[in-house]
This record gives sequence, structure tokens and C-alpha cells, in this order.
Amino acid sequence: MKPVNLLLYPKLRSVARAWRSLSAGKAFSIGALIVVFWVVIYEIFFRMLIYFRSTADIGVLLTVKLISMTLISFLLILVVSNLICAFNTFFFSGDLHLLHSSPASFHSIYLARFAETFFHASWMVFLMAVPIFAALGRVFHASWQFYLSLPVLMLPLAVIPTAAGIILAMLLVNIFIAHRTRDILSFLSVAVIGTLIIAFRFLNPEKVFLRHEMQSVVSFFSLLRSPDSPFSPHFWVGQVLLDLLGLRQADSFFFLLVLLAVAAGLLSLGYYFTVFFYRRGFSRSQEAETKKISSAGLWHRLLSLYLKPLPAAGKQLVIKDLKAFVRNKSQWSQLFLLGGMIVVYLYNFSVLPLDRSPIPRYYLEIIFNFLNLGLAGFVISSIATRFVFPGVSLEGQSFWLLKSAPLSMKRFLWSKMFVLTLPLLLLGQFLVFFSSRILGADHSTTFLACVVVFTLTFAIVALGTGMGAIFPRFEVENPAHIPTGIGGIFYMIASLGLIGATLLLLARPVHILLISRIREVSPTTGQWAEIAAIHALIAGFHYLVVHLSMNRGCRALNAMEL
Repeated sequence: MKPVNLLLYPKLRSVARAWRSLSAGKAFSIGALIVVFWVVIYEIFFRMLIYFRSTADIGVLLTVKLISMTLISFLLILVVSNLICAFNTFFFSGDLHLLHSSPASFHSIYLARFAETFFHASWMVFLMAVPIFAALGRVFHASWQFYLSLPVLMLPLAVIPTAAGIILAMLLVNIFIAHRTRDILSFLSVAVIGTLIIAFRFLNPEKVFLRHEMQSVVSFFSLLRSPDSPFSPHFWVGQVLLDLLGLRQADSFFFLLVLLAVAAGLLSLGYYFTVFFYRRGFSRSQEAETKKISSAGLWHRLLSLYLKPLPAAGKQLVIKDLKAFVRNKSQWSQLFLLGGMIVVYLYNFSVLPLDRSPIPRYYLEIIFNFLNLGLAGFVISSIATRFVFPGVSLEGQSFWLLKSAPLSMKRFLWSKMFVLTLPLLLLGQFLVFFSSRILGADHSTTFLACVVVFTLTFAIVALGTGMGAIFPRFEVENPAHIPTGIGGIFYMIASLGLIGATLLLLARPVHILLISRIREVSPTTGQWAEIAAIHALIAGFHYLVVHLSMNRGCRALNAMEL
């Protein structure tokens, strides 16, 4: 067996064992949810592309811009995720000491860690790309060359940010103080979010709603600018795809060679950077961080007030989780990303020129408030995927202590849910309330939206807690890898399904409010009663999700043998 394969063998065995341990019902459920996820993404892009193609004269340009924005989104996601994974796999993984004491060559270690970083950072992009490119090929009747070229294009597109992330990680660990590297990573995450905000604002998406901006085709196309650069890998991939689809004549063979050459060059450059900088960087990354011992203050008093409703055992579990969260910089540093997400969320609503839109303002207010619920649910689900779902798995190998303690798994699981329920409730109410006020929604619409998000937050958190107990990963050394497993995929898809079902139930109240505004009359008493009944149904549905998720999670933990 080759050295690289030998180093990757334990990782592959653990993945294979996780798949084999799945029951037939779980495997079928996961497969079904992935298929549903693919079908939804496929239908969205298929209908968009059909509409673009049916638009005379400008359909090709719209399609080109859609492909460009999709590829650059993939590239940005890969850049950020690879940088995070490079720090973890090369400097903070628990098996590095054993690996460095083995007789494996440095070249083999680099390639094995490169492959691990590549997989953990890129699998979600590949999962998303399947339905998107399938829709693109079907709409434009792509030949077999198009489908065969996709792996050839996507692999080097993902290799380039992996190599770049490793090179940047090597430099940062050697330049800055070792125990501050993850703080630097947080700063870079904020910088990336700021860059995305600036890039998004340069696109001026709100101008699509302005009458005076839509007077000519030229001004319309100027709104579709995307940050294309002939020196960007996504541009090279886009040129090859457009040539294969017959949308644009380009020297696709030249761009393919450039893509492959840059990927191979950065792969080699990353190896030499690792040779020169890794040993010193790894030594610096093992330095302990000094802490000042401080007495209990305001923080402890607020914490005691927050935990007052809990029994003594549950209170200690919550305190333990909160302390572990604060001590783990790889966990709380991602709150910077949350801040950037909130800024983008509220800022986009604040710049919508509803008064100058050719579409009636009341129509936009109701529709945007309806979509606002889905966006708020998506933000909460994204945070829960990173912080709530890994809660049980973060107990690690010490979980047997909890199993042997005089503590019921029900109380343990509810304490896990309690940790982040209140912060996410406050976040959800903050997002929905302020975005509704920015949109100018009336008090009744804002109140109903807050009620729906309130119960939806409980359902999302309970779903993440329960599924985290059903799919625990106690053996994972890096907490960032916990949501990337089978259970994480299952939870992400299930939470999106929960949000979609909630929006589907809300379709009738939105229709009633919209018709009432169009007719310029207030809803009747019967219609208000119907809206209230539907909201009660939604609350009951969310309660059912909470009940089933927590009960199923408790049964899974009780049945677990260690």
C-alpha cells in the first residue's frame, strides 16, 4: 500500500464504518432527503434557465451571468472553508503527534493532509453542483462532452483554494503569535464578510425595482455586473462551460490548460511552503495560552439568573457547556460570521426602494415579510447546524461518565437544548421585528411573524438537539467536522424541510392579507379567525416536531452502548 493511502486508510475506515452502522431505515431516510434536496435545487435552476432561454435577445446574457455568479459563489465558499480546515488538519488535529513520530515521509504527510482538507472543505459544494449542472445541461441539450468535463473542471477549481488556504495558514501561524492564530482566522472571516458586503453593494440589486433605472436595455445590463476577472479560476471554468453549451465561442482548451496548470502549480507551491514553514509553525501552535484568574462578577450573576428555572443537575450541565464554549476559540470565534450575516440581512432590507418601485408597495411589503420568515428561519438553522447539532457529540469520549451518572438522558438532552434556545429566540425576534419595521409592515403582520418565528426557533433547536443525539460523533477530534457527517447532512435537509413546510402553511394567511390590501378593505372577522387557526396549526406542528425530536433523541441515547 502506498504511504499516502496508508495515512488516509484510518479516515476512510472510520467513514465506511459510520455508513455500515446505519440501519436500513436511517440510510433510506438520508438518501430520500438528499434526493429531495437535489430535486428542489434542480427545479429552481431549471425553471430559471427555461425562463432566461425564452427571453429573446437577453436570455443568453442572463444565463451567462447566472453561471458566473454560481461559480464565484462556489469559489468564495471554498476559499473560506479551506482556510478554516487547513488550520485544523495541519495544526490542531489530535493525531498529529502520532503522525509526526511515524516513519512516513513529509511528502506523504502533506498529500494526505491536503486530501483531508480538500474533502472536508469541498463536499458541500460538489453536493450543490450536481443538480445545478444537471439543470443547465438539460435546458441547453448539452452533449456528453459537457458532462464528462464537469469533474475535470470542478476538481481543479476546488484544488486551487485548498492549496491557497494551506499556504496562507502556513504563513499566518509563522507570522503571528501561535495561540492567536484562531483569532486571526476570526478576523479573516470578518474581512471576507466585509468583502462580500462591498461586492454585493457594487451590484446595486435594489435598482432592479426602480423605474428610472429600467428605461433602457443598457442600464438594465449594467445592473447585472458580476466581479468577473480573467485572472480568476471561476472565469476559466465559466468559459469552458459556455463553449461546451454553445453560448459563447472561446478557446476552451486554453482555459482548461490554464486551470490545470494553476491547480498543479499551487499544489506544488503548497508543498514547498509546508517544507519551509510547517515545522516551526506546528511547534508554535502547541504553545499554551496564558490566562488570568479573575473572580466572579456580573457574568456569573447574569448566568445564575438565566439558569434559575433549571434543577441543580441541569444547571451544572449548562454551566459546563457554556464554559467549554467560551474556552474553545474555534467555536465562539464564528460568532463574527454571525455578526456579518446579521449585517447583510438587515442592510439588504434597509436599501430596498419600495416607494420608487413600479410594483405596488403593499404587494412588496406582504411578499417580503413572507419571504422574511423563510430567511430568518434559514439564519437560525445555519447557526443551529454549527452550534446546536454538535452539542451531544462535543461530550467526546467522556460521554460514558454521563451514562454512568445518576442523571436521566432526558434531563441531559433538555439541558443541551436550553443552552442556546434563549439566544436563538432573541436573535430570531430581533431579525424579524426590525426587518418588518424596515419594510413598513403593520403591527398585526409583525406580531404574527414574530409568533411564527418564536415557535419555529423552538422546533429548529429541538430538531438539532434530537438529531445530534441520534447521530453522535464522539470520536471526532475537530468540532468543525461534526456537522459535515451523515447526521449533519440529514439535519440541514430536515431543517430546510421544516422551514418550507412552515411557509407552505402560511401561504393561505398571506393570500388573505394580500387580497385584502388589493381590495383596500380590512380582513373580516372570519378571515382573522382563519388566520389565527392556521397559526395555531403551525404552533401545533412545531410542538410536534419538538416532542418527537427530543423523545427520539432520548431513546437513542438510552439505547446506546459504550
